[in-house]
Amino acid sequence: MAYQQGRFGIEFNPPPVEPQTPWLLKVIVVVFVLALISLSVTIVNRLRASAESEPESESAPVESANVARSGGLAESASLPVRPPDVPTLTVDASRPQQVRNLLMRLEAAEKRKDIELAISTIEQLRALPGNPAADLDNALARRLGALNFKRLFTLKSAQWVADVPVRRGDNATRIARARGSSLGSLVKLNGGRSDFRSGETIKVMNHPRFNLVIYRMTKTADLALNGKFFKRYDLAGPVSGAIGAYTLPERPREFWSAQGITFKPRDREELEMLLPAGVSVIISEYR
Repeated sequence: MAYQQGRFGIEFNPPPVEPQTPWLLKVIVVVFVLALISLSVTIVNRLRASAESEPESESAPVESANVARSGGLAESASLPVRPPDVPTLTVDASRPQQVRNLLMRLEAAEKRKDIELAISTIEQLRALPGNPAADLDNALARRLGALNFKRLFTLKSAQWVADVPVRRGDNATRIARARGSSLGSLVKLNGGRSDFRSGETIKVMNHPRFNLVIYRMTKTADLALNGKFFKRYDLAGPVSGAIGAYTLPERPREFWSAQGITFKPRDREELEMLLPAGVSVIISEYR
């Protein structure tokens, strides 16, 4: 035991001196701990975001639900995205990754009842290069048709529907013709009403460009709106009309009969409600 001599000649045993940690080492430790905490928080947030979001496509980023273009998720949340008569789609592990990603995104959109995202996903699936989902195309077309119909008459999408003020002397027929629309679609867009007051604002299809193609071999008919697929219909029998282009007259039932085109009653009424006179109708052998 080593003693030291202090002031006034008194010896004492000094306490042991503990080694001091350099200040730079303390700073490094603090920075390391803060970085570790920040990294942990980032990982947790990313895992949470990944769990809440839908899977992404390899060819295009996942589209977020655009509330403005669809009229809001609150409005579409009450709508069933896939009606009971539309077949379901399963994600087969043997399919290309791009197709699987889009099918999973479609499933997520249906669970969220996001009509706009479901429509855009189906359109991407049908437009993939090389058509890797060709065996699903008919089911996708049926699904897309049901969604487009809801987009038009339930969401009243601004891409197809305009707000029109009713002026003095206007009536439903005159307003529909001025917008290149059918009286039936105008009535349906306005809750079945056809009598409007001056100064009232109503909904009407805004110069729709319909095109109907009849396929004799598959006994189906594809309706396009403004250059894009809108809905597919089944024919109730063979088509006897000659291959070629026709113009839909004011009385479409006489035209269907003359060309041997037979729709199911519900589909025929729907088409006659949608299509104004003058629409292009093409009879083709194959799709």
